[in-house]
Parts: sequence; C-alpha cells; structure tokens
Amino acid sequence: MTAATRPARLRAALPWAALAAGLAIATYPAWRLLVFGYAPTLDDLLTLRCFGV
Repeated sequence: MTAATRPARLRAALPWAALAAGLAIATYPAWRLLVFGYAPTLDDLLTLRCFGV
C-alpha cells in the first residue's frame, strides 16, 4: 500500500463506519439486554404480557 492510497481507502471506509455506528445505535435497545443483562421484576413482566397497557 502506497502513501497515496491510504487517504483514498480511509475515505472509502468512512461511510461503512458511519453505517455500522448507526446500526449499533439503532439496535441498542435489543442488544443492550444481552450485553448488560436483564433482571425483570414482576411488574416488568406483567407490562410485557399486557402489551404495555
């Protein structure tokens, strides 16, 4: 890789990095439970079962 192609490769990778960051932020509510754990209380379970009503 020459010094001239590094900026071009970086410029080509930036949209993909932004897309990956956006995807991670958009799906945060779903994977947060897997990463940080979830200990629901009875009230939480009843809220889920009753569809948030």
